[in-house]
Formats: sequence, C-alpha cells, structure tokens
Amino acid sequence: MSSRFAFAAGVLLASLTALPLSAQQSSSGTLRDTTAAKAPSAQSASTDSALVDLGRAITELAMSVQKVVDQAKNNPEVRRAALQTASMAVSVAQKTLEQNQSEIERLLAEASRKISAMNEDVKSKQGAQKKTEH
Repeated sequence: MSSRFAFAAGVLLASLTALPLSAQQSSSGTLRDTTAAKAPSAQSASTDSALVDLGRAITELAMSVQKVVDQAKNNPEVRRAALQTASMAVSVAQKTLEQNQSEIERLLAEASRKISAMNEDVKSKQGAQKKTEH
C-alpha cells in the first residue's frame, strides 16, 4: 500500500511541478498576442477552455497512475521500476520546491517593500490633505 502511495504521490508531484515550469519556459523570450486582453469575454472563454483541458489532463493522469499501480501489484519488476521512478520524481519535486522557495521569498520581500512605499505615500497624501483643510 505504501509503495503505491509513494508512486502516486511522486507522479502527482512531478506533474504539478513540471506544469508551472513549462509555463515559465514557454513564456520567456516570446512575444504575446495582446488582442485577447482587450475583450474580456474572449479571455473568459479561453480561461474556461484551459480549465477544461486541465481537467482532462488530470483525469488522464489519474487513469495512467491507476494503470501503473495495477501493473505494479502483479509484477515485481514493474514495482521496482515504479519505486525508482517515484523516488526520482520526489527528489525532483523537492529540488524544484527549494529553488522556487528562494524566488517566492524574494518576491514576497519585494511586495513588502512596495506595500510599505504605498502606505507611506498614502500617509503623506493624507497629511497634506489635512493641512489644506485647516
């Protein structure tokens, strides 16, 4: 039971970490078509379509994982290969999370600085407004 769980968890983690990375790689260095940004209804339709596609991909992934788990139950060689693959997937996921952690911390620090600057700006505007009222 635990080997099936480890394999399924590894595959899911690998797929979840690979999805954001592939999205980042495909958007870097390429120009985007901004015509859809002007029409909110077209953007909404494309978002709905993307969600449907994502749902289908998750369903296919779940079916594939179940198929491999069933094969691993009956074949020790497949079980061994599945455990190795799951172990590797978990390692990749951990490394990816470690790499993203520093990026997330950097972005949070930057957001904190921007929020502080905006708060100071609002306070100075409120102070100036009070002076003009008196």
